[in-house]
Amino acid sequence: MTATMERPEQAEATPEPMTAEARAAHWAKLTASAVELAAVFEQRSLEDYDKGTFVQRNIDDLVAAGITAVNVPADLGGFDATLAENVELLRLIAKGCGSTAFTFAIHTIITGSLRGETSPEVKARVFDAVKTGAFVIGPFTDESSGSNWTVPSTVAKRVDDGFVLQGVKHFATGYPGATHLLITAGLTDEHLRPPFNLAAFLVEAGAPGLGVHREWDGMAMPMTGSHSLAIDSLHVDGDDMLFPEGLTPLFVMSRQQWGHYCFAAVFLGLAERAYEIAIERTKGRSNTAVSSLATLPGIQFNIGRMRASIATMKALLTRHATEHVEPGEDLIAFVAETCVPKYFVVNEAEHVVATAFEVVGGSGISGGTRIGQIWRDVKAGPLVPFTNDVAREFIGKHELGLNPIETPRWL
Repeated sequence: MTATMERPEQAEATPEPMTAEARAAHWAKLTASAVELAAVFEQRSLEDYDKGTFVQRNIDDLVAAGITAVNVPADLGGFDATLAENVELLRLIAKGCGSTAFTFAIHTIITGSLRGETSPEVKARVFDAVKTGAFVIGPFTDESSGSNWTVPSTVAKRVDDGFVLQGVKHFATGYPGATHLLITAGLTDEHLRPPFNLAAFLVEAGAPGLGVHREWDGMAMPMTGSHSLAIDSLHVDGDDMLFPEGLTPLFVMSRQQWGHYCFAAVFLGLAERAYEIAIERTKGRSNTAVSSLATLPGIQFNIGRMRASIATMKALLTRHATEHVEPGEDLIAFVAETCVPKYFVVNEAEHVVATAFEVVGGSGISGGTRIGQIWRDVKAGPLVPFTNDVAREFIGKHELGLNPIETPRWL
């Protein structure tokens, strides 16, 4: 089964890149659209969150606004957004709906990553489709090995005309609205050993051999449609393999910043919105004890702490997304460094949201409240790869002069 991203038959003239003025104007339009859509998404979330309805309408709106195409390279006529610009868009969208932002983050991570170190043919196939509305997702979590991508339990068996994939993938975020999937699997060739047997394939959504194993019913991010997928004798062509054999793990590690910074942006946006709600619910409110809740020292102290936390998270993430973007000669050190903002932001965001919940008070427990939704969504942050344990392990081992990917991991 060959993905329907068409292969260009002959090279076209390279489009003229945007002028600085045109690019600035387009960026202003994109951010304004993100802010406007976030308000729409928040209203829809209030209506549909507890139903677990997938946010297809929201994704369609992002496509219509050109936001899902921001990573199309300049040489293919695109905006060619920086990592920091992707982070900013995700942060703004997350303030309206965590499920939408998280779903979009997967697409962002894949499209942003595939611009680097991939062949012109792969780039053309992917981004010609993305320009016209393709939405790409990546179910990377295996049934038996979880998010430990170095030892995939989904396998790819070599056949005469390509490969046959077999396995179960969890957390296929956005599957109901996806047009294409990037699926990782381990090649079964005897001469290849993990992690160098890892391969990545581009697959059309709805291809024979793909099906829902279990529908998503998560407590957090319930609107993401993060179903578990059954991959049963899924045939892919040889040219659907995105990277040369043996190089996929190196590519994954060299693009880890996209996953860590983009995921962190989602949870930062949730924390910011929780902070705003806490202020909105405090100003002008009174009770039988005080004429204004804003005069209570506990409220003031909590607002001050949240404000400082958000400023710190934003500064840390912005610095990494602008200054720590490309790996140097020490790839392990680079990956360990990318863990720092992801680990800090997702955990600090939880503290901010919990504090905001206290400020809002008992009304936040009521069904259908935005602060209640945010409180549930933010719980997913420490569980998103790299999880807290893996992030701490990478950071700690590197600082102690140990190799985080050496096996056995524990002696």
